[in-house]
Amino acid sequence: MAYWETIFYWLALVAYSLATGGFIYSFVFKNPRTMSKLTLLVFSGFLAHTAAILARFEATGHLPWSGHYEYVLMGGWFIIAATLFVGWQNKLLQGLAVATAPLVVIMMGYGYMLNPALTPMAASLKTIWLYIHVYFAWLSFGSYSLAMAAGVVFLLKQKSEAQEMPNPSYTRFPSLGRLDELIFRYVVFGFITDSIMISAGAIWAKDLWGSYWAWDPVETWSLISWLIYGITIHLRVTFGWREKKLAWLAIAALGSVLICFFGVNLVVNTSLHVFQVR
Repeated sequence: MAYWETIFYWLALVAYSLATGGFIYSFVFKNPRTMSKLTLLVFSGFLAHTAAILARFEATGHLPWSGHYEYVLMGGWFIIAATLFVGWQNKLLQGLAVATAPLVVIMMGYGYMLNPALTPMAASLKTIWLYIHVYFAWLSFGSYSLAMAAGVVFLLKQKSEAQEMPNPSYTRFPSLGRLDELIFRYVVFGFITDSIMISAGAIWAKDLWGSYWAWDPVETWSLISWLIYGITIHLRVTFGWREKKLAWLAIAALGSVLICFFGVNLVVNTSLHVFQVR
C-alpha cells in the first residue's frame, strides 16, 4: 500500500466502524436523534475512502481493480456512494447504512488480509471492455447491497411495529410499503446493470480467450447470481411475492454475489479471472 493510501484507508475503516457501532446503538437503545450525525460520519469515511483510492491511483497509475484487495476497495466505495446518494435524495433512507456500512467494514478487512501490495496492471486488463465490465459490476453490486439493506430494515421495522411499544428509531425510515417497493426497484436496477456487466464481459472474453463463454468458475457463479435475481423479479411480478418474502430473498441473494466475487478464488485456483494477484 502507498503511504497516504494506508493513512486514508484506516481513517475510512475507523469512520465506517464507528458509524456501524453508532447505528447499532441507535436501534438497540431506541435513540433516533443520532442518525443524522452518523450519516456525517459515514460521509467523512467516504471522503477518506476516496482519498485512499486516489493515493493508490497515483502510486500505480491505474484505478484499483487488478486484485481482490483493489476490488474490495473500489467495490466498497460504490456501496457507500450508493448509500449516501439515496440518503441525499431521501433523508428517510439515510439509515440504510445500518446494513451497508458493516458490509463494507467486513469487505475492507477481508481485502486487506489478502494482498494490498502495489502491483502493475496486467496487459490483459488494458481494454475498454474491462472498464465497462467492472463499472457495471460495481453498479449492480451497489444496488444489490441497497436491496439487502432495505430488506434488513423492512424486517426489523415490521417486527417493531408488531410490538406494543414500537422502536422510535424506525420512524426515520419510509413506510413498509415504500420499503417493499424500494427493494424491488433496487433488485431490478441491479439486474439490468448485471446483465450489461455479463454481456460486456463476454465481449471481452472473446477478444482475450477466443470464446464468449468458457464456463469459468467465476463466470458460472456470475450466471447463478444473475438467475437468482431474475427468479426474484419473476416471483415478485408473476406470483406477487412481496414484503417479508421479498425482503428475505434480497438478503439471501446477496450471498451469491459475494461468493462470485470473493469466494470462488478461495476454493478454486483455475479461474481465468484475474481477481486476485497471487
